Amino acid sequence: MRHNKETKIVVLGAYNSGKTTTLEQICHNRAKVEYNGTTTALDYGNTMINGKKVHFFGTPGQDRFRFMRRIVSEGLDGAILVVDNSKGITSTDQEILGRLDQFNIPYVIFANKQDLNSDNLDTDSDAPVIPTIAQDGDGVMEGVETLLEILQ
Repeated sequence: MRHNKETKIVVLGAYNSGKTTTLEQICHNRAKVEYNGTTTALDYGNTMINGKKVHFFGTPGQDRFRFMRRIVSEGLDGAILVVDNSKGITSTDQEILGRLDQFNIPYVIFANKQDLNSDNLDTDSDAPVIPTIAQDGDGVMEGVETLLEILQ
């Protein structure tokens, strides 16, 4: 059971979009289940933001781990969809967007890897799109704060 001052955010996205790097910028204390440098189950970290404990769970991006996205997403309060802006919206991203919208889950989209492509991300979603460079931390905390404002 979570206390009312705790929030669960799930970080979703296609393989190699920058989910783990995004989580590393948000939380300094993390746990990770990986094989050969690839997330196979989840990343986890937490941090205090504005007096509230926020739990962040990163999911694997490969299609074969789709079931893990569903398990990790149980009971989430909101989500961050990390999109590799140099590739645009993938079929995995499209599937995730569909589920977020289907279940009316509040979310933001991180248009990541702005250093590789700074064009606007083409999406049909009404969710805020935050330009990020997760590797440098650019835009990451601004995006988290935007999501937390939506959740209030």
